[in-house]
Amino acid sequence: LCYGTAVMSKITNFFRRFRDDEGGSMVIESLFVLPALLFAYFGTYVYFDGFRSSSQLSKAAYTIADQLGRETGYITPNYLDSLYSLNELLTASPYETSLRVSVIDYDYENNDYRVRWSRRRGDYTKLTATSLETIKAQLPLIPRNEVVIVVENMMYYEAPYGNWLPSQTFSEMAAVRPRFNSSQVCWNSQETGETST
Repeated sequence: LCYGTAVMSKITNFFRRFRDDEGGSMVIESLFVLPALLFAYFGTYVYFDGFRSSSQLSKAAYTIADQLGRETGYITPNYLDSLYSLNELLTASPYETSLRVSVIDYDYENNDYRVRWSRRRGDYTKLTATSLETIKAQLPLIPRNEVVIVVENMMYYEAPYGNWLPSQTFSEMAAVRPRFNSSQVCWNSQETGETST
């Protein structure tokens, strides 16, 4: 009986010591916390990357719009190609971007917006009276005999590290008035053309 009690006492003491021993607890806690920390780190990185990409697209649209607002010469195909290259440079997207530049005025007799001219690069189509309806709510009020330069750009975005964010297309629009006069931002299909082209 004494032998059984002594054994039970030793076993009880062993489990009591095992329970109270804190050696190695940091390793075990790290094993539990590390996956949550990694999950939070990668999740934060992916969402930050999405906001960064959207912000770069917006800044590119406003940069191009501001450049066009200061332009006093013709906008030509080569000029538009250089704006498209600038858009791709500023967005730093690994995917192809799209750009559409349009000049819009307001017809006060018919109480409606009109497209003076529109050109595009990438997946956009030219802005027409029909497609103008889709962005009409975003357009500013245009004074009589004035125009607005509308720059739209978009890019495909795919999140790094799996399916944290769904793949999507970001799009931005910037509308500015010409700095000098309403007839300064004109399209010319020829690089060295005159008013006839």
